[in-house]
Amino acid sequence: MRWLLHGNLHPAVGEALRRHGHEASAPADVSLVDCASSADVFEAARKGQLDIITPDAHLAAAPYEEHIAFPRSIVYLHVGEGDVEQDEAVDRLFKRYKRLTPGRLYTVTGSRVKIRQLPTR
Repeated sequence: MRWLLHGNLHPAVGEALRRHGHEASAPADVSLVDCASSADVFEAARKGQLDIITPDAHLAAAPYEEHIAFPRSIVYLHVGEGDVEQDEAVDRLFKRYKRLTPGRLYTVTGSRVKIRQLPTR
């Protein structure tokens, strides 16, 4: 999978994704600025065929609150900001789910992974 790393993620997240055989891109790689709207982030990820990984609760909730359809996966890391917490969250996700299903929000907490279907329209 190819990922867009959005928000305040520790560099260990990108390393963990690569360790699991994935590619990681920064927002600047898809011409996103720090103050980009949720709709702009989703559109850039869609155009680049990227799934999104983020610790930003607002971005994770945006498809539901702003009625934004996103056909790919979103991973919301609802853990601490340290490298160990975020790194272990990525490992926990891929230990539990070898392949992620498009159109799903995966919320990774300190003890579990929750899945929710994303809006289609």
